[in-house]
Amino acid sequence: MPSKQFFIKTIFKKGGNHMTIKLLFINDVFLMRFKKSIISIISFGSFFGLSTFSPLSESAFAVKVNCESPVHRGKHKDCVDKDGRPKRKELIDPDTGLSVVEMESDILWNRIPRRNRVPYGQIVKATSGFDGTTEYVVYDRNYKFSYPYESTVFTKWSSDYVRGIWTLKAGCGLIACTAGYETDGGDLPSPLEVKFAGKTYSLYGDDGKFMLPNRFVNDIKNAKTYDGLSIRVRRTVVPIGEETVEKLSLLYKKSIKKWDLPKIAINIKNIKKNPSIKEIAGSSLPSVVTVRAGSGQGTGFFITDEGTLLTNRHVVSGASNKEILIDTVSGRQYKGKVSYISREDDFAIIDVKGTDLPKALPICYSNYPMAGEDVVALGSPLGLSNTVTRGIVSALRRSGSDFDSIVMSGSSLIQTDAAINPGNSGGPLLNENGEVIGVNTFGKTSSEGLNFAVSIVDIMQQLKVRRPGGLDALEMKLNSCGNKFN
Repeated sequence: MPSKQFFIKTIFKKGGNHMTIKLLFINDVFLMRFKKSIISIISFGSFFGLSTFSPLSESAFAVKVNCESPVHRGKHKDCVDKDGRPKRKELIDPDTGLSVVEMESDILWNRIPRRNRVPYGQIVKATSGFDGTTEYVVYDRNYKFSYPYESTVFTKWSSDYVRGIWTLKAGCGLIACTAGYETDGGDLPSPLEVKFAGKTYSLYGDDGKFMLPNRFVNDIKNAKTYDGLSIRVRRTVVPIGEETVEKLSLLYKKSIKKWDLPKIAINIKNIKKNPSIKEIAGSSLPSVVTVRAGSGQGTGFFITDEGTLLTNRHVVSGASNKEILIDTVSGRQYKGKVSYISREDDFAIIDVKGTDLPKALPICYSNYPMAGEDVVALGSPLGLSNTVTRGIVSALRRSGSDFDSIVMSGSSLIQTDAAINPGNSGGPLLNENGEVIGVNTFGKTSSEGLNFAVSIVDIMQQLKVRRPGGLDALEMKLNSCGNKFN
């Protein structure tokens, strides 16, 4: 009689993020004997997580129900919609030429929804569950199981940003964690460390959302191999699946829009010399607005009297086809359209149409601030519009590896202790004369009084805006910023 053998084969695939367990029986006699104990094994299943073992991704679901097979295609309840039509059929997107999977809503992308299963490692044309807009994304899920804990990281990658959350479950079984309970988790921490192709990027963001630097996007787009992408969550390095990276490479090649430089002219403004904080706030706040782009919200301000609005790129990321709503201090609301997004520095231009538009703020075009100068930050932190904070310029920093997700190499960041919180993004940083010297961009959440603004000088140079007054500035008695004292 052949020897009695029983094998358990475990297969784990990184990228597809799925696990299957196969039981291979080599001997029929052993199988008959094994049946006697199967009932007792099932009775312990709930404790060990066996009886309700849950697949970990769309690929894993396919092991149980393959909707592409003749058996299930167009027939199984998990493979058809309420009208009996096949679900998630891949199609060629007419706008990009990409092979995409459509999702009606991505509101549950960071969970394991039973009915609206997320297709991990595929290009998805997703409809936002928050604002109904459409964007192209790739979802990834990675987990680590170590009895009795399971940690999971969900990420959502677009051409503009990566967004993610992490969870930690306790009370898991020896094999699975279906009965576990969440003990810790939340948004991915800022700064987020991302590694690819031997390079490390430090990304800053709010609410688990981080803008992707242009260098990173280009590295992914031009990649020859698709392994080696990872993020760090606390002390844990989390690998991102190769399938995800491969699809991101395709996405970046075909979906990123090229923007034409807008024509912008900055005018000389009459300003008061050394006004009080109260006077600066009174004259400046009418030109500062709340920007609502889909589910996102931030601050912006007018830089021309014709309706040119400046804000951060991350405030309107992915919003080129969205309806931008502009709320003013007076209570009036306007609609805006994105006309330019910088992938080098974190800023965007919005064109606003309407009557009685707010006036432009004076711009300090040609002069970088110096450490120790007084500054005022205006914006809508945490949705609280018309907020005024004050501080000083702590330092003028040149971008490097620590800030390459915010500005391109060689650009300037103004470090200030003036409070900058989520919602402040895109608002103006003013000097002691009420002139714009920067665009408030981010604060280090782990530190107090460590905040940064993109220099308005670098923004104007990138937009190729001519300096007001030009060679006649001295004759016109303009100050160093290009404006005129009353």
